[in-house]
Amino acid sequence: MGDIVIEETNHRAFALTLANFFMLVASVSIFIFGIANGNNLYEIIGLLAAIVFFVCFLLSIIQTLKEKNLLTITMDGIIDSPSVGGLGFISYDDILDFEIIKTHNTETIAVILKNRESFIAKMPSAKRRKLKSNLYLKQPLIVIHTELAKNMETMDILTLLQKRLRDHKRLYE
Repeated sequence: MGDIVIEETNHRAFALTLANFFMLVASVSIFIFGIANGNNLYEIIGLLAAIVFFVCFLLSIIQTLKEKNLLTITMDGIIDSPSVGGLGFISYDDILDFEIIKTHNTETIAVILKNRESFIAKMPSAKRRKLKSNLYLKQPLIVIHTELAKNMETMDILTLLQKRLRDHKRLYE
């Protein structure tokens, strides 16, 4: 069995691409308006804006086409790597179970750890502060935001995680 890679949808990059396209169309319209009325100021402003937004549009298309991994389920653990707030590799040796919880009206997966203190101690200081703030707010330490998963539901991801955890326990415990 190989690694299972769950990709992240890129709604934000798509929205930026769309915004850049509309700004490009508007700046070209200003340029054409300047030509039609013989106003050099509108021509120059429209041309400069069209060049800037054309470059931004091309860069945002490249960002939209990039595939980002949300979660990688390996034989040894999971790699949590969303674009915001990922913890990196989490070993199955540290994980007790997974469960679905509701946060801010969305279903997410909470990772239940065997020993919180030893897990927090292994983390770098920035991630340690984030985990401690989750403890202070009485939230699960690790939350996997599955609403960003491409073509997968939260229950499907939970099933995959639990199966890999059971397989790991069966092999190594």
